[in-house]
Amino acid sequence: MDFLNYQPDPASHQNQTHQENQVPSLTTLETARLREDYPSIEHLEAGNVAAWLVERTDQLLVRAKDERAGMNLSKLITLAGGAIGAICYATSPLAPIGALIASAGYVWAVATDMNASHQFAPIPFIRGNFFEFLSAMGDSQAREEWFSNQNEFVDLMHHLEPLERYEFAMLRQHTHTLTEFINIVEPGKRFYAYRYLLDCFVNFRGVFPTFDQLNQHLAKVSVDPRVNYHHVQAIQQIRPPQLEAHQINLPPPPIAHLPLAAPTTDLPLGIPCSPTSETNTYIDEFTPQRAQTLDVIEKMSQRISNHLIIGIPGAGKGLLVSNALRRIKQLHPQTTIFYIDPKNDPKETGYFSGCVDVLKRASTPSMTPVEIVSWFQNCIKEFDALRGDKLLAFDEGTQIGSQFKIAKQLDWLKGKLTSYTSCGDSAGIRVWILAQNPHTEDLGISGGLRSQFTPLAIVSSVNIAAYSAMISTGFIPSSQKITDAKLQEFIDASPVNRAVYHGGLNSWFAMPKLENHSGYDRDSRTFLEGFQPPTPGEFISSDIDTIKRLESSFHADEAVSDSSPSETAKHSSETPKEGEINSFSSQEQRFTRFGLLRNEAIAEILRLRNEMNLNQTNIIRILWDARPGENEAYRNAVSEYKQLMANVE
Repeated sequence: MDFLNYQPDPASHQNQTHQENQVPSLTTLETARLREDYPSIEHLEAGNVAAWLVERTDQLLVRAKDERAGMNLSKLITLAGGAIGAICYATSPLAPIGALIASAGYVWAVATDMNASHQFAPIPFIRGNFFEFLSAMGDSQAREEWFSNQNEFVDLMHHLEPLERYEFAMLRQHTHTLTEFINIVEPGKRFYAYRYLLDCFVNFRGVFPTFDQLNQHLAKVSVDPRVNYHHVQAIQQIRPPQLEAHQINLPPPPIAHLPLAAPTTDLPLGIPCSPTSETNTYIDEFTPQRAQTLDVIEKMSQRISNHLIIGIPGAGKGLLVSNALRRIKQLHPQTTIFYIDPKNDPKETGYFSGCVDVLKRASTPSMTPVEIVSWFQNCIKEFDALRGDKLLAFDEGTQIGSQFKIAKQLDWLKGKLTSYTSCGDSAGIRVWILAQNPHTEDLGISGGLRSQFTPLAIVSSVNIAAYSAMISTGFIPSSQKITDAKLQEFIDASPVNRAVYHGGLNSWFAMPKLENHSGYDRDSRTFLEGFQPPTPGEFISSDIDTIKRLESSFHADEAVSDSSPSETAKHSSETPKEGEINSFSSQEQRFTRFGLLRNEAIAEILRLRNEMNLNQTNIIRILWDARPGENEAYRNAVSEYKQLMANVE
């Protein structure tokens, strides 16, 4: 061989260069398919953040529509095939076989839909509770209400994968926040930042980290080697220059300091120190950290959002909410506050004075589940009729949910809460729910729906055991699981011996002292100085609208008692004292504790029975203030009731 004139083979040199440049791919066959499912990631890395987020939102929306259309079409075809095969079984021997195959396909379609949406929907194009749908179709008003309660976006979300449901909810509500976050991230890390924000949104129940936390975390993340940076540069070159736009003030996003691990530095071990180096001793003096007190009222009222407030009886839920509602009236006077009180405790009337626009009360312990559900649905109907920004707050959420479950109306309640929380932000609708335990499944609140609420938990020194239930149910994230001793520190630091957990900040705080507007101290079971207990027999109406309308028909005094009922209602402007309610001198017989004329009493009974669906016992309790246990008073009330309704029935 002539070594002096030897020339290497060009082909072999190219193969060697190709082998040196060939780098193992990080992407697997499974993840390659997942990455292709997103819009072009190169556009996101190139800076087209807003367009990429909108494209992803539309992609999930169209996917949900296609899934729903395919599911409804499969149920329709298999149902029609089974029906035709069953009808035409005598014309062809293959008809029964076709009917059997179509029936099996129909069962499979319904089972697949139920597994995805957790709803039994056997009829194509009809969602929600099947039996509630059948009952609503027989009445025009119920049918109209049933269709008005349907939420298109919530229905579509059921046809997405579990993680895609959270992603769709995040994109629907916080696109502007995601745009601000991802725009500050350097190219090559933006898709990872998007997935990281989605994980925080899911794990911390709708809360994002701060900008500093995001930057600290991404500082330890390398650029994505799977991105085609040649495409990124090409997209950046053809992108037109961006014009300056006017500043638009958007509502603040739910950002909080999340409990992320602090960055640590691992130093190499075994390296000898220089003999000439000086030793610098770092002294860390221990100082006990005092529990911080949170101004929870300002946190709840500055920006009104959905809240789920948990605490055992006497923990201070009503006291907390009464102060927050008063502060909301100061900061947001245009917001209508609609409060539903299922307890009707006279000692808590002061909570609502001066801050609640519409108050609905009922003594639900003495009512049947059907009566409670009917009353609550009527209240919600009035709330839906209100215009503008409004806040719905209702107490005893645990009891309300259990009564709806007994009456088999839980899907109606869940549908309402879902529509309020998912699409109510743009309509100015907020919901506050007060409950006694963290088991919110009876309210239909679980999984993704619970992430739409900011959780608040109140723990006092006498019920620390309730804290373990909050952890076990996931109401409080496991990252905030602290020892009983640490929880006791927060309680001891509070002037009212209570600790409060705020889900928006994902931290525990000592509860501050708040003003007691009811005048009744639940801890000592005594009235505060300057407050008097309600006198025996004082009537607190279970329906504010009813009592106001009845009071408008009272006589101001005995001098006008001979006037006609219309003139009496026209000239009367004052509510009589309790001892004057039945002191009428008219010769015509009066009925009920309000001294109504016969026609007035009959009209009121019919209104309570037809509009509010109340039975005889509850009507007597409202109009005569008599209960079955009160023998003489109740017998007289029943006698008057039957006398009035004798000719009507």
